Amino acid sequence: MPLWGRRRPKGAATEKRSIDKVSPGGMLIAVGIVYGDLGTSPIYAPKALMLAQGGTLDRFQILGSLSLVFWFMLVVVTIKYVWTAMQADNDGEGGVFALFAAVRRYWKPAGVFAMVGAAAFLADSVFTPAVSITSAVEGLASIPVIGGSVYWSQELSIMIAIAIIAVLFLIQHAGTNRLGSLFGPVMTIWFVFMGVIGVMNLSHDWSVLRALDPTLGIRFLFSDENKAGVALMGSVFLALTGAEALYSDMGHVGRGNIRASWPLVNVMLICSYFGQGAWMLEGHHIGVADSAPFFYIIPETIRPVGVVLALLAGVIASQALIAGAFTLTAAADGLSWLPRLNMRYPGVSKGQIYIPSACGLLAVLTVMVVLYFGSSSAMEAAYGLALTIAMLMDTVLLFEFLWRVRGRRFGAVLPCLVYLLVELLFLSAAAAKLMDGGYITVAIWGVLFGMFHICSRGSQLEVSDRGHVHAEDLSHILTASMAEKRRDLVADNLVYLTADPSMKEVEKDVAVSMIHHRGHAYWLVTIIQSERPFERRWKVVSYGRNLHRVVICLGYKEPQFYLRQYMNVIMADMLSKGEIARIEPQWPKLANRNERLGIGSVRYVLMHRVVSPESSVPDADRTLLRSYQWLKRAISRPVEWFGLETNDPLIDTVPIWSGVDRPMDMERVEVKTVKTKDGREPVKTVHADAGTAKSTK
Repeated sequence: MPLWGRRRPKGAATEKRSIDKVSPGGMLIAVGIVYGDLGTSPIYAPKALMLAQGGTLDRFQILGSLSLVFWFMLVVVTIKYVWTAMQADNDGEGGVFALFAAVRRYWKPAGVFAMVGAAAFLADSVFTPAVSITSAVEGLASIPVIGGSVYWSQELSIMIAIAIIAVLFLIQHAGTNRLGSLFGPVMTIWFVFMGVIGVMNLSHDWSVLRALDPTLGIRFLFSDENKAGVALMGSVFLALTGAEALYSDMGHVGRGNIRASWPLVNVMLICSYFGQGAWMLEGHHIGVADSAPFFYIIPETIRPVGVVLALLAGVIASQALIAGAFTLTAAADGLSWLPRLNMRYPGVSKGQIYIPSACGLLAVLTVMVVLYFGSSSAMEAAYGLALTIAMLMDTVLLFEFLWRVRGRRFGAVLPCLVYLLVELLFLSAAAAKLMDGGYITVAIWGVLFGMFHICSRGSQLEVSDRGHVHAEDLSHILTASMAEKRRDLVADNLVYLTADPSMKEVEKDVAVSMIHHRGHAYWLVTIIQSERPFERRWKVVSYGRNLHRVVICLGYKEPQFYLRQYMNVIMADMLSKGEIARIEPQWPKLANRNERLGIGSVRYVLMHRVVSPESSVPDADRTLLRSYQWLKRAISRPVEWFGLETNDPLIDTVPIWSGVDRPMDMERVEVKTVKTKDGREPVKTVHADAGTAKSTK
């Protein structure tokens, strides 16, 4: 009988997580890791708004721009994400993958939208460190001692930004657990500092509060005084970057802590924007090479403190996006949307994921973006496009979740329609800047989406159209073959890894490999991804005493490279219940832990499938399969996928889709022997004629 095992192995926490719990410590953590991207937007968004109007704004332009920022922040960040989207959680988790996991059983196209959204989020992860850190470093020019120096230049600021970015990525392998405890206090100081400086400048001209009128922003957007036209919404959108990350981080800090801390953060942000608006009303001009208005509203005596805080906030915002990119990459890996990646957990919690290949790729792309654009102002044209696409995909999946999963018809149509219209407006504005740098975002997004599609389709083709043999029949064959003495024992337990979820049948190529390799017991193991983030279960079906079928169900946030530990738990559990026989070690003093327990030696077998020349695969699928296998070879090694580097796994190479025998036209060759009269050796003569070959005796 099948046995569904524990949700978690022994010793793991099983208490239910409360996402609505609010605590001061939880709110502090939320401020530290959730609002980093939103918290750095006041550095570069107001400058982008000024440059969109030529560098100098009149009163109507200033108030109209601030009105758009205030009301779209209310609609997109507060109403859509903090209020509506956070109701759509999947076992406490948020983000595009949580929505996809919740709706994929109800709506088949969900996978495509999730791929698009995930690729866009990863593309955004390249630009966030570049823009946040570069704009903060450019703030050094606002300090008279530095900006007035003959040694200061834009090239120097780029070099400093690249150095900070390089150090940030180099320390990822060590984890950020210790530094993470400082994120909350530092970001809290940053938000309070922004708010206080904003109020100080706001007191110079309280008339800036007229921007709270929603009609003012709409009239300005469609007026002749708006020199940027609809493209202005691209600059407005910079004030909203980080909203999607806020939803994705719900699983880390809880919905309650985010909702409780957001009002204070929102007020501080609005005070900073309106304080800079009051400074603009004084008639100041901004050029592309100038520092952001945020630094000029800080009194010169404490301006160095503001620049340092801005640098720290930029680093923290970048770290939050990098960690989010690692988490999303791990989830894509679990869905087979990427080749299996080598993952590490450097922190004390499994939320701290480090993926070397992803870290290296992000670092290279981020540095290349900084070098290519050369300034934060130039990067802003490409910054918002990817995030707009990610938000659109969230809206589509959110609608399906509310409609199909929660059954809220009216509560799904009306709000999601509003969000869709708003985000389409942002997308049209971002598309208008496509040739100003947006094509870089499209290129990165396109490559990532292409990888997702190739890996998803390639993994499906690898497991399709294979012959099968019934597990009971295979068990009888293995029992008979084990009686043969001519084969040496490979291991007491041979564990075969397969993507086929069938419990009653075994793939023929796997069955043939089992017959060729002698062992006391054979295990056929499949790991499938659960819709719940932290689930751990297993199901075992035994066929006799020598063949065991195991399905391990892991949540999309559970590491798969702990396969050996999972199998040790399963084998020990079955041994304690008498479901498998005890195997005494041949050399007790040299035995490892498994052998001392009576499990015996264990070796893993990986099936390496190749497209053979005679495979009956369509040309399009053949090309896709070869692309998929090239990606797997280029990105990772199979033994690293499940943490088997030290386990000496066996690798069997088998063809994909061997195809059927095809009739072949061949030339028949007839050989005759002629005896000689003088007794010498016979002479053979050859006669050939065309035709289909037939066997002759």
